[in-house]
Amino acid sequence: MKKRGWIILVGLGLLIAGGLWFASTRGWFSSRAPNELTVGVILPLSGDAASYGEKGRRAVEMARDLAAQSNSCGPVPLRVVFEDSAASPATGIAAFRKLRSSDGATVVIGDVVSAVTLALAPLAEEGHTVLLSPTSSAPAITNAGPYTFRIWPSDLAEGTAVAELATSRGLRRIAVMHMNNDYGTAIAGIFERTVRARRGEIVLSAAYNPDTTEFRSTLTRIRAARPDAIYIAGYFADTAVIVRQARALGIDVQLLGTTAIEDEGFLQSAGSAAEGIIYPLATGFDAASTDPAVVRFVTGFRQRFGATPGWVEAAHYDAFNLVCRATAAVAPNDPSSDAIRRYFEGMPPFQGLGGTFSFDRNGDVVKPIVFRTVRDGRFAALR
Repeated sequence: MKKRGWIILVGLGLLIAGGLWFASTRGWFSSRAPNELTVGVILPLSGDAASYGEKGRRAVEMARDLAAQSNSCGPVPLRVVFEDSAASPATGIAAFRKLRSSDGATVVIGDVVSAVTLALAPLAEEGHTVLLSPTSSAPAITNAGPYTFRIWPSDLAEGTAVAELATSRGLRRIAVMHMNNDYGTAIAGIFERTVRARRGEIVLSAAYNPDTTEFRSTLTRIRAARPDAIYIAGYFADTAVIVRQARALGIDVQLLGTTAIEDEGFLQSAGSAAEGIIYPLATGFDAASTDPAVVRFVTGFRQRFGATPGWVEAAHYDAFNLVCRATAAVAPNDPSSDAIRRYFEGMPPFQGLGGTFSFDRNGDVVKPIVFRTVRDGRFAALR
């Protein structure tokens, strides 16, 4: 009997110890904060979009280091782990799974590319992991699920805003050139529908492949259609080539572009042909702003990296700082992804480098879109 009683006591002790360990791993003792939280960052660090990925990486590194110095993320340190998506959905999925299974990421920031973000969203929902995209704009992300958020307006917002501005300025007959990918096709479609809804006319619509460098044939057709304006839905490099070739063909009409053209590379490549182009700034970020927070960011970025930051850097910097604020608010008591999701859903307005924003019930950012132009060879506010 004594031996049997001893065995029972030992078994009960092991059962209790195991229960305590299980409970602690499940976060039931929320008063005990973890040693650190892992923030995963998925970026296209290789491939065609690597320049965007490198810009995002620099901004996150800078935000992380400044936050660590000021202890602004609260008592729970944040560990940042970078993974490469190569702008490929399949590669992005592998990176996300690694961040969750091997690194235990509570939040994942990413991706730059909408197609990758859309591929990651189901995994975020399945694993109850907050996914925060700094720059993805595809309209489908709106319905990606309650764990997916973005601080970049949907193409629906940008395309609608440009069309409304154009038609309000009397530009009724508009030609459209758009990159033949998810981004270009979606935003051009929204633009065209809005123009028609406002009693404008799309006189010609043409798609081009991302690697196209010769646009004169399409531009000649556009010149014959005699539009009031040309809307170019693409990135900065291809848009620069289009505006150069358009001006060389004597096409002297209003040019309209996307947020993506605000890059020094666009000004260098397009030269004087860029003068007067109008485009929306979905981020709201202006490197020339006198706002103290922007001045500190731009000055610090230049000192650290020897370059002037643009919208990619600003969006990633804001994304990390938003995660930082969320973890400071919830991690000491509930260091879970669900707690961060609930914080995002009801958070007070966040003051970022691109202005003040919050999230709607779909996780889409709520913020105004401002318009910019190129004046005297520089990006400037539209008057």
